[in-house]
Amino acid sequence: MVDESGIQAIAPTTLDNTATDLTKAVKRSKAWYMVILMSLCYGIGELSHFLPGTTSRAMSQDLEYGDQSCLRNESVPVHLGGGNTTCSNYLNQETCDNVLTDQTVGGSSFCQWDYNGMGIEYQILAGPSFILAFSIGGLLIGALADRYNRIVILAISTIVFSTCTIVMGTAQEVWHLIFLRFGVAFGESACQPVSASLVMTLFPQSLHGAALGLVNWGIYFGYGLSYVVGNYIPPLDILGQGWRWAYYLSGFPGFFFAALLFLTTSDPRSSNRSKKDDTFQLENEHNSKTEVESSSTWNNAWINLSHFFHPFVLLLCLGACVRHTAGFSWAYNSQLYFDYYYPGTDVGLWLFLVSIVGGSSGILIGGAVSDRIVKRAGLQARAWVLAASQAVASPFAAGVLLLPPPYCFASLLIAYLFAEMWFGVLFAILIELVPSTACSFVIAVFLFVMNNVGGNLPVIITPISKLMGYRETLILFYPGFFLISKFHKII
Repeated sequence: MVDESGIQAIAPTTLDNTATDLTKAVKRSKAWYMVILMSLCYGIGELSHFLPGTTSRAMSQDLEYGDQSCLRNESVPVHLGGGNTTCSNYLNQETCDNVLTDQTVGGSSFCQWDYNGMGIEYQILAGPSFILAFSIGGLLIGALADRYNRIVILAISTIVFSTCTIVMGTAQEVWHLIFLRFGVAFGESACQPVSASLVMTLFPQSLHGAALGLVNWGIYFGYGLSYVVGNYIPPLDILGQGWRWAYYLSGFPGFFFAALLFLTTSDPRSSNRSKKDDTFQLENEHNSKTEVESSSTWNNAWINLSHFFHPFVLLLCLGACVRHTAGFSWAYNSQLYFDYYYPGTDVGLWLFLVSIVGGSSGILIGGAVSDRIVKRAGLQARAWVLAASQAVASPFAAGVLLLPPPYCFASLLIAYLFAEMWFGVLFAILIELVPSTACSFVIAVFLFVMNNVGGNLPVIITPISKLMGYRETLILFYPGFFLISKFHKII
């Protein structure tokens, strides 16, 4: 409108709308900031999770555990091997230690019999020891997160797994590593259920897939970073500590991210509850309400658990178990695979870049695509995105194990791009199937089942590989299980 002076005046409603839009923009910006912080915490947790896989050989040779085999003697230059010497072809210590070089180098053999980082001790360290604590911790923390301050829970959990990661660098026996691995897993178990619950509170349904995709980007950042830290830090031999500094350096950032959570964010649900509590005038009414809630805790737990037994949730969990087995089978064995079949290949930077670019792109694209499709075709569309992505990824995953470097890395990039669409989409489906009051607990139960199956099954790779070969076993478990998981998702 225009006043008498001819100057256009701004209507009060316009001012109110502008203020409201600005407030929403600020809240949305803070919500994305919280998502980024959650992703970084998750990333540091995943770095600690997968670091044993990239430092296994160095740790096993220092602490003397696991299987032994014929390995190249790192103190002898590669060109002295004649160009055709493959140490893994020698199956006993006597022949291995007497492989001659093209010229005498202080009496050293080109190969040496040593710990190779494989074996049942490594598989227990990588899988069951982590999954046991991760599963139990997920259930406990998931139940707590539905009732208490989620930011505080996530920050404390980050401090726990960061501390245990640092202390792992001081281990003197393999059982020290396994014990501290429990602490890493228990702390990291908070990341997924707490983050998913916060995303459900902070964002509308149309943004659930994208927000969870960004949270889960931390998985691929941490996983990829483990190859850089595990391949390039131990050879520096900082202060004569070798592999130990990989753990020292990996643990410190978690304290910084935990401090940011404490100081710069708050749980929006807690704020809403405090506002509601202000309306209570009588202290005895508040105490009565608290007593009623406490007495019904177990009843609520059983009610929340019943949502897990929804047929579609159970079917989703079955497919997730198979898919998770495939992912862990490759993640726990990728470094060892290249060390065994392509010794001397510098895989650290390759695997870091492929994981970051392929994995993070896949999970973000999967979330965004499913968000768009679900607007038109409903919730079932997300399940079709899951099935299609795994079907496309399977042949490229097979190419990873059938092609030599660097072609296998190109195949791995494409495999990651499609295969890793699943995680964010999976939990976007899950949080839309269950009520918000049960979200964290149901996700914790879901993760308990998924991780116990997917995290423990790769243990049988070691005995099966002795019967049918290491590469052949990985082909069965990696691309093979991708295909199997596809069929469960489309039923």
